[in-house]
Amino acid sequence: MLREQLFNEAFSRIQARRQAARLQQEQRTEQIRREIPETAELDRQLRNTCLAIFQAANGEDRAARLKTVEQQSRQAEDMLRRILTAHGYPADYLDLHFSCTACDDTGFVDGVPCTCLKQEIGRIGAEQLNQHSQLALCRFDTFSMHYYRDLPPEQYSAMEQIFLRCRSYAEEFDPETSGNLLMTGATGLGKTHLSLSIASVLLEQGYSVIYDAAGNLLHMLNQEYFSRGQSEQSDTLSLLLECDLLIIDDFGTEFDTQFNRSMLYTLINGRINARKPMILSTNLSLAEIQAQYGERVLSRLLSASVFQFYGTDIRMRKR
Repeated sequence: MLREQLFNEAFSRIQARRQAARLQQEQRTEQIRREIPETAELDRQLRNTCLAIFQAANGEDRAARLKTVEQQSRQAEDMLRRILTAHGYPADYLDLHFSCTACDDTGFVDGVPCTCLKQEIGRIGAEQLNQHSQLALCRFDTFSMHYYRDLPPEQYSAMEQIFLRCRSYAEEFDPETSGNLLMTGATGLGKTHLSLSIASVLLEQGYSVIYDAAGNLLHMLNQEYFSRGQSEQSDTLSLLLECDLLIIDDFGTEFDTQFNRSMLYTLINGRINARKPMILSTNLSLAEIQAQYGERVLSRLLSASVFQFYGTDIRMRKR
């Protein structure tokens, strides 16, 4: 999906929220008028008073009459709030309640795109990139320590700590302060399961999360880079750099080309510099990462919390 399409879809969703907020306010107003008839009478009196003020030919200028109307409106609003609280409702029950208080669900603040619009663009972009992934298949409550019961005590304890730390990472996630995770170990030890479990929790909370295997992400970037021209900014690359959490699975299994090496460094370095969290899972050891990608990539990755996985291939054991 192109940037323009992402923007239009995001703006449409923001506008839908605004319409929903207005509809909810109308429904609450009708409910209160039925339950507390004096509120309807108060509204009628206010409208009649304001109309009479504007129609009065007493020589007052327009500014003075507007000031009088504002005073009458404030007094009526104060009385309405007292009536609501007296009947057990919040004082602001009949106010408009927008999702975003910064822009009132318009998508813009002083002509500049609001943070909520940017976040919605990121969520939609993530949805598009994740549409073929297995995000819904793994959760923390389906991760079983049963498969690690035969490990030496220190390795079992290490796996138990990894599970607890991954769950805490999801529960305490903050796109501005959460760190990076590097999951290493042989295939089939639970790296993908825990990565997807984190993603599931964050998606339910409304964060933009992009998950895919390194090879798939690099293939998309390669196609977009060469089909649109090398001088144009890649929409996919922008989404990968800007989403709340980027999860790269099977890091190290992609084709070893100059483009892939360069793009991986751009992703890793770009997100670290922007303090945007990511999770990488790999079958490679730290020494193998250094041999395959060089000291420059390894030094960037060592800023992450490294989780060493132990055990035997769970997928094979399940079969």
